Formats: sequence, structure tokens, C-alpha cells
Amino acid sequence: MSASTAAAALAALVDDAPAWLPPVNYWEIARDGDRWIVSGQLDTNDDTLSEAGAYQLLGPVVEQFGQQLDDDGRLIRARFAHFDVPVDVWFLRPVRRWVVPEQCATCPTKLGDPDVSFVRLGTGDQDAPVICVPCRDRMQAHWVALHRSPLVAARQRAREVLRAKTGEARPMWRQSFTEVDGAEHPDAVSPVCTDDGHDPDDPTVYTCCPDSVVEVDSHVLGAYLVELLNADAHVDAEGGESA
Repeated sequence: MSASTAAAALAALVDDAPAWLPPVNYWEIARDGDRWIVSGQLDTNDDTLSEAGAYQLLGPVVEQFGQQLDDDGRLIRARFAHFDVPVDVWFLRPVRRWVVPEQCATCPTKLGDPDVSFVRLGTGDQDAPVICVPCRDRMQAHWVALHRSPLVAARQRAREVLRAKTGEARPMWRQSFTEVDGAEHPDAVSPVCTDDGHDPDDPTVYTCCPDSVVEVDSHVLGAYLVELLNADAHVDAEGGESA
């Protein structure tokens, strides 16, 4: 078979394209061993054609000739013959490129050197930050130290007590008065009372209030404790873990 025979078969195929032929944006004839073949690239519609769309477009060729599609993981190919000339129409799966930035996202380390190891923070996310392995190890060590620290253990035990006494592991806190005696400054901090009969603006501790009341000698320190406790609750509620 000569190149002219393959070219003639291609001309006949294009000039009188059958209904089962999918749209092709590029044809060529090429030598394959001792024979000439005709090969066409499936029209990808400006790279918007999906893999499922390619299978759908090549389906009529399979129905016409009873040949299964070839799929080697990179190319999907429909094969047939036209005037005894082998023809294939193929679709090339797009390559997903993982771009490595020039520099670590958390330090000045250059990532291009062959002896620099790095990791991507995010499975399957091409836009996820890329950091060097030493930064990864430091972050991991910090996380382990934070989540195994005495503070974390103390917080967890306190939350268990609060859940038992207030029904919430992270109640909101307020400055309060333990006695109705007209004291000038609050002498305690306590969880906010959620009883419907307790006026939210009344800072006095009544029998309806949770009994997790902490008396303080200084209302200034009491205000500080309330801010710390409420900030801790807010951070945890947002999905983080305060230090």
C-alpha cells in the first residue's frame, strides 16, 4: 500500500463523510511499519470535550464496524477501514499538570533544587500550597505539641465538667454577682444562664443558673477571664483549636 492510496482513501472519506464519522479537526497519513494509515484527531471543541463526550462521539464507529474502542489510559481510539486503508480516530486525554512554585509557601527555600524535597498541602488540589519537607515537619511537630499539651488536656477535662453541669461543653461566660446586696463590682464569673425566666441583662446568680460559678477577688481579672473563656469557645466553634 502506497502513500497515494492512503491519501485517496482519506480524500474519499472527507469528501463524502458518512453520518457515523465523528467530527475531526486534524487528519494525517503516516507510515506504520510496512503500511500506510490514516489518522484523525477527534475535535475537542477548544479542549472542552470531556472523556465521556469522546466516548459518546466515537460510539457510532463502534456500532458501524463492531470494533471495541482501544483505550490505553492515554489515548481512546476507534479503528475501522475505508477502501481497505486502516483508519483511526483518536482522543488524547488531557494531562493534568502539577505546577511546582519557585519557593516554599512558608519559608525562603527554593523548590527547584534536586536535593530539596517538598509536599503539596491538599489531596488532588492543584492550587494547594507547596512547602518544603522541613517546614512540613515543623508544622507537624507544632501540631503534636499543641494537641498533646497540658492546656489541651485541661481544656478537655473542663469541658466534660461543663457539659455535665450546664449541658454545653462550651457555654458563653459573663461577669456576675453571687449576692443581691448592691455590690459595686461583679465578684464572680459564671456561664450565661439560659433559663427563660432569667433576664439576660441581670448579672446576678440565681438558683436557675448553672452552678459552675467561679468567685474572683478582682473584677478586672474577672473581665479578663470572661474574655479568655469566650474567645476559646468562639475559636473552637469555628472549627479551630485555640492554643
